[in-house]
Amino acid sequence: MLKLWARVLKRVPDSRLVLLTGFGSHRQRTVNFLAEGGIEAHRVEFVPPCPRREYLERYHSVDIALDPFPYGGHTTSLDALWMGVPVVSLAGERAVSRAGLSILNNLSLSELVAFSEDEYVKTAADLAGDVPRLGELRRTLRSRMEASVLMDGPRFARNIEAAYRAMWRRWCGEISLADAEN
Repeated sequence: MLKLWARVLKRVPDSRLVLLTGFGSHRQRTVNFLAEGGIEAHRVEFVPPCPRREYLERYHSVDIALDPFPYGGHTTSLDALWMGVPVVSLAGERAVSRAGLSILNNLSLSELVAFSEDEYVKTAADLAGDVPRLGELRRTLRSRMEASVLMDGPRFARNIEAAYRAMWRRWCGEISLADAEN
């Protein structure tokens, strides 16, 4: 993951990487690893965990969020999008690495999903260079989310209630196995 993030930083010369993490020796190891990839220490910023309001306000100084992998950020990706920060995601083969794909598809932003490491770097770098697109996304992401199935609580509740009812009926033997598969 850090190797690809270093590639993004190289492609976007004035960029910086902001990492939300606690204190510890892992910070210096990260700086050292990125330095081996040609990234200067001043381009890496560590911020400690903080109260929710302050955490969300930090997104005001972020242009693009790089979804981690192989385990996607999910909640942090949703937070970024809610705050108007586009997320670039690398879709993997397993469910744990496809949350970004699902989220971005539900927002009609499939162009921000990469399916290879090279595509991930290119997608992030191209987006960083497209200031008008970044501005448009900053202005529209929250309303996109509000209008999407991601924020449709009543629909989610109806669907999960229906799933529970179907499971209960199946368990009780009220429907045949053939009916349950349909």
